[in-house]
Amino acid sequence: MSILKYNKSEVKKVYRKYQPLIAFCLLACVLLIIPNKTFSGNTYTIYFYNPETNINNFASLKTEFDQYLSNYGSFQFQPFSDRKSFEEFVVGRSDGVFLLSSWHFSQLKRKFQLDMQARLVGVLKGKATYKKILTAKNNIINIDSLKGKVVASSGNEDYTKKILMQMHGEENKDIVGSMKILTVPKDIDALMAVGYGMADSALTTERSLTKLAAINPKQYGFLMSLSKSEEILLPIIAAPAQSDEKIRLLIAIIEEMGTALDGKRKLKMLGVDGWKKVEELERVSLGK
Repeated sequence: MSILKYNKSEVKKVYRKYQPLIAFCLLACVLLIIPNKTFSGNTYTIYFYNPETNINNFASLKTEFDQYLSNYGSFQFQPFSDRKSFEEFVVGRSDGVFLLSSWHFSQLKRKFQLDMQARLVGVLKGKATYKKILTAKNNIINIDSLKGKVVASSGNEDYTKKILMQMHGEENKDIVGSMKILTVPKDIDALMAVGYGMADSALTTERSLTKLAAINPKQYGFLMSLSKSEEILLPIIAAPAQSDEKIRLLIAIIEEMGTALDGKRKLKMLGVDGWKKVEELERVSLGK
């Protein structure tokens, strides 16, 4: 019986010669064993980002929605915890819909000139709007006391100051302009920032104040409400202006969630209990 002897340097030469071919074959094998839907583009997605919902467990949120959507076909739910990542990811996508706050939608439309339309708006307790509330430590009694102070908000600086200007008028332009905005990941974090001395006031939703009262009544007791905003649209479902049949089906599935017991339970995680079609006046206020 003969024994095949080999030279290591010769083997290395052969490997280098055929390395591109070997790499190609390995890639082909990987593509064959990975589920086809990953590369076929057949799976359509709900892309979600909204810091005002105060989500703590994104994995659980995804699991809940994926299970629900899987009953209707190749649909999935993809939440984002970071605004920058969400914005970079959604620009130019046409393989799903976008679930985000109404103010963020308006900003994205302007910033990236997106050909996207608002299709549905959330409904909570029969209303499609909510208000922002400016709260502060109870030793701050009016807007004048906030000159040059720190305001915590889950919205970015442009949006926060825009809302503050709407709330306090042109006569307080200098005061609002002097405020320093501390942007936080979640709406309730803004209230926590006041409690921990990182900010002097917070611009949040009424829902976050109610949540704080439940989880930390002592901290809630140190806060004082200074002013309320005008009505703001709840989160919306947006889609590419040129939507295919599968996107239209996905929108219909989302709209019907509020009529199903299991769907309604999952929507509660997002701070809404149903959806309605966006009306023309609402569309105008969102920048279409």
